Amino acid sequence: MPRTKFIQIESKNAILELLQEGKSFEKIYAALNAYKDVKTQEIIQIAGKRRIKVEKVSRKFMERLSKTASIESIIGLMEADNMWRLDELLEKIHKEGVYPFFLLLDHLKYDLNIGAILRTAYASGVNGIITPIKSENFLTNESLRVSMGAAARIPIVEMNLFSAMGVMNKEGIKIFGVSMEGKEYYNTDLRGPVAFVLGAEDVGISSRVAERVDENISIPMREGLGSLNVGAATAVVCYEKLKQEVKGYK
Repeated sequence: MPRTKFIQIESKNAILELLQEGKSFEKIYAALNAYKDVKTQEIIQIAGKRRIKVEKVSRKFMERLSKTASIESIIGLMEADNMWRLDELLEKIHKEGVYPFFLLLDHLKYDLNIGAILRTAYASGVNGIITPIKSENFLTNESLRVSMGAAARIPIVEMNLFSAMGVMNKEGIKIFGVSMEGKEYYNTDLRGPVAFVLGAEDVGISSRVAERVDENISIPMREGLGSLNVGAATAVVCYEKLKQEVKGYK
């Protein structure tokens, strides 16, 4: 069963959009002098209609609560109910009669990339995202915004990557590392139960994780370029798998 996690949203634009989409919030904090602008008033109005608690607090309290450099006048705790345990998610996938299709994200750092990856994953049929337990910046107001809401829809598992890979090996899910070395992605059979491992923007897949993949695949690059942005690389391999599932592997 999916579990609820609270995500701190520090953008009044994002809070307003999420409220308008029907997302649930445990609580909204508003600075004492934050009621003058139109967007804040609209947030308060929607929250009131939906019986979401709005707590008026001091600017100093907001500064202590904020996790970003820019201090907003309003902060919301959104309920994300798409958090899963891997065993339960696999059971759900099997019941639906589809192949497991996962992305394992090895300590990605930038929420713009995370948001883009989540959007691509949801669009291309990925049915699970695995992220390390201590990825504090994984779901933020920015990654939610960039993902166009996919971050709140696609199943997410917070789990040690080595443990997740062990489960996948037992389940017969082939694990591909997306790296600068390996067989070209378009010359690799990506059909069936598959997981792609994507590495951090600066160092790629860690050596310990790389040792545990079944096979590495690469995206050929023009001379002088090392690699694609991780978000772009994710789109390339996910849609190659989607193409192969529809047209077959040649």
